[in-house]
This record gives sequence, C-alpha cells and structure tokens, in this order.
Amino acid sequence: MNVSILNPSHLACAAQRLAGIFLMAWLCLSIPAGAHSNEYLATVKGAHGGMLRMVEMYHFELAVKDGEARVWVTDHGDVPQSTKGAVGMLRIVDGNDAFSVYMAPTGNNELMIRDARIKANKGIRLVLIVTMDGEAPLQTRFALD
Repeated sequence: MNVSILNPSHLACAAQRLAGIFLMAWLCLSIPAGAHSNEYLATVKGAHGGMLRMVEMYHFELAVKDGEARVWVTDHGDVPQSTKGAVGMLRIVDGNDAFSVYMAPTGNNELMIRDARIKANKGIRLVLIVTMDGEAPLQTRFALD
C-alpha cells in the first residue's frame, strides 16, 4: 500500500495557485459588469446634451443644431481626451441630399464645424470619422430620430 503524505509546502503552493485563479476569474467577471454598448449609449444623453457612441478606447458625443456640429471626445471613464492634432469628418445624409464637412479641434477635447447646410432635422443620418493625432481613423454612426 502506497500512502502519500501531504507536504505543507505543496499545500501552500496549491493554495496560492487557487487564489490566483479565483482572482483572475473575479477580475474577468467584474469587467463586463461595467462595460456598455452603443445600444446602451444611444439611450443616454451626453454631458453636453448630445448623442453618445463609443469606438475602441473613445466615447464620442455629437451635438447637432442648425448651422453647427460639435463632438466631444472622452475615454470610457469620461476623462476628456485632447483633440490637439485631431481631424473629424462628418457625413450628413438627409433623404437624397448628402454632404461632408470637416471638423477642427477647438477647446481641450472638442471638434467643431459651422456650416449653414447643417440642419438638425429629424431622420438625418450621420457618419462621424475621427482621426486622433497619430492614430488610425475611427468611425461611428448616429441618427436624429
């Protein structure tokens, strides 16, 4: 009969491994609880009263009124992200009419364009493309319903 005796150092090692596994599992489960989707963000007004979307590490808040469009850029923790060196392009589709405008940085985390063609009409579809300084372009879509 072969009887093995548990060594206390083996038990300590096993306990540490189990603790590590449980910690990793807990961290993985806690991340989705704080996560959100564009479907959720579409139901929330932004800090400036605009529509919210997320793309990769950024949140984009778009506010459109007649003659003007503004975008504020934050991270997922709502920390403002510098738009210095960023470029924005907004494609506006209103029925059969479509045009694009280019947005320039203004303020700390804002892009803006003033253009008389911009109308805040119900049913307008918007495609926002933002290229943060030194990064690849990011695209998201909005609708004025």
